[in-house]
Amino acid sequence: MDVPAKIRKQVDFYFSDSNFPFDKFLYFLSKKNSEGWIPLETVAGFKKMKMITEDQEQVVSALRSGDSDLVELNEAGDHIRRTKPLVEQNFVSRSIYAKGFPLVDEGAEKPIDALIELQDKIEEFFQEHGKVLAVRLRKTDARPSVFKGSVYIEFDNISTAEEVAAKSLQYEGKDLLLKTKRQYLDEKSEKYRNEPKTKFNNNKKFNAFKYERDGGKGHFNNGNKKFRDNNNRGNKRNNNDNYKDANYRLLKFKNAKDVTEEQIKELVGKDDVETIIKKEDGSGFVLLSKKVSRKVAYELKDKSVDVKFFAANNDESKEFAGESAPEPSTGEKRKAEDDIQQEDA
Repeated sequence: MDVPAKIRKQVDFYFSDSNFPFDKFLYFLSKKNSEGWIPLETVAGFKKMKMITEDQEQVVSALRSGDSDLVELNEAGDHIRRTKPLVEQNFVSRSIYAKGFPLVDEGAEKPIDALIELQDKIEEFFQEHGKVLAVRLRKTDARPSVFKGSVYIEFDNISTAEEVAAKSLQYEGKDLLLKTKRQYLDEKSEKYRNEPKTKFNNNKKFNAFKYERDGGKGHFNNGNKKFRDNNNRGNKRNNNDNYKDANYRLLKFKNAKDVTEEQIKELVGKDDVETIIKKEDGSGFVLLSKKVSRKVAYELKDKSVDVKFFAANNDESKEFAGESAPEPSTGEKRKAEDDIQQEDA
């Protein structure tokens, strides 16, 4: 496959039925304007796209020379959008669970690159058995997360998924454990049926269809009293001494090692960002143009993918300002930072 074809295939995947409604980052970017346009610079900056090409003009050329009925560029060639409305489908029934793949990220100099390469190889492997729409690598709950050796494979129809799940297959000489995704989920559900909500049954991945059915539940609403403004005493955190002298324009973020500052701006809102400071470990600060850090942090709880945002507390505000701050004890860690959604077991 030549480079232009790879570009078109990858871009089509980002906006596909298999990915777009479950991609919080892209979905909410498309909601930032009434016509659904997303900066092409953002899409071209994704890790997998940059592994194909770092030349945005080549991306524009490839998309213009294609005949995709799923995406379109604007006249200037600097924004892209999905052209078809989202239609809910039975994604689970046409998917399988497969386990037995090498843990290529362990000890790798560039673990993300190693996983992307493995993902492509797995897709090629299963393409011999049916049309593959998506390959999703499953990772551990612990941070930094690592590959678990299992994947979800989404095919283009239910019968193919059922046929492949019934086969005896080997990958690089090792037997694979195969079952339909529905079978796998039912088994896990039964296993955790009588247990309190924990990492498996409390995990709620983003789903645009459910989000829209719920009327944007969980998304920031100006009418929500709890988050109306930073001086609202109805917000219990305002009575917390850890936030008494906090900078209400300041957001703290983490897990952004593979995200560019431009992508962070797009996620938060370019017009709302005054300054971004990003550290080598993927953490950092966003200084907003207004005193709305808690509102934005609450809003981004539904929007962010791996990057986590929090309203900065007293010590973090001092750190941003270059002032000395004491090391927090274990018990002083904010609950918000502990409530990281975990993947299913």
